[in-house]
Amino acid sequence: MKNLKLIAAVSAVGAMAGIASVSAADLPMKAPPMVAPVPTWTGCYIGANGGWGFGKSNDRLGPTPDSASQSFWNPAFNAGAAPSYFNYDTSGGVAGIQGGCNNQIGQLVLGVEADADWTNIKGSQTLATSGVASFVPGAFSSGQTLNWLGTIRGRIGYAPSNQWLLYATGGLAFGQVNYNLNFVFANTNDIQSILLTQGEAGWTVGVGTEWAFTNSWSVKAEYLYVDLGSPSLVSVAAGRAPNLATNLTETFQNRYNIVRVGLNYKFNSDVPVAAKY
Repeated sequence: MKNLKLIAAVSAVGAMAGIASVSAADLPMKAPPMVAPVPTWTGCYIGANGGWGFGKSNDRLGPTPDSASQSFWNPAFNAGAAPSYFNYDTSGGVAGIQGGCNNQIGQLVLGVEADADWTNIKGSQTLATSGVASFVPGAFSSGQTLNWLGTIRGRIGYAPSNQWLLYATGGLAFGQVNYNLNFVFANTNDIQSILLTQGEAGWTVGVGTEWAFTNSWSVKAEYLYVDLGSPSLVSVAAGRAPNLATNLTETFQNRYNIVRVGLNYKFNSDVPVAAKY
């Protein structure tokens, strides 16, 4: 009798365990918790920037190499009746957009960035001569304006932390420049002029720092030195007949310092990831 009771008790316990096992299997599994992504500079971004550009031009002026221009204009330049150089400062605002991609390897950050900026960096100088023996008074002016600037640059940086980046940068620079020269001896009707807009290409190097205040958003400050070359442009003559057979050449300098700040948005940086067990 006791054996029968023992067998019944064991059977009841086994049945209850089986029911509990089936019920537990039917329960939905709990999803792993989502955790915030680890901050990183790796990824692609777009942004906007603004700042200031400045430089100094030392433009050389003289007759073209042909004999007619040399014989007609060299006496005026040698006597100081015409200026051989224009020296002036250039400055103005810049504003534009940029985009690029970075790859972080430890504390090393490698990347590429391209930007396009509207610019209004300009300068000019006006000169006059009078009282030079054997020459009538002259009035002269020259200047240039950088209308827009673009760069395609590599970047190499060091990240002291996941939020702070220090970097050096360099690459191709290109832009559009307006050039002008007005060279007038009014009393003798000898006039030479340059009025030209053309694209230029060169190079740029610089340094910068960037701070990520969220996983997606960062601010930066940057300095670039830009050299778009020194084109030599030939003037167009007007006025009396002897002058019409001559031309002048002015060599313009396109060298700029760009200081700007920017705001970047990095894609897919705030997407949480599932914890792994």
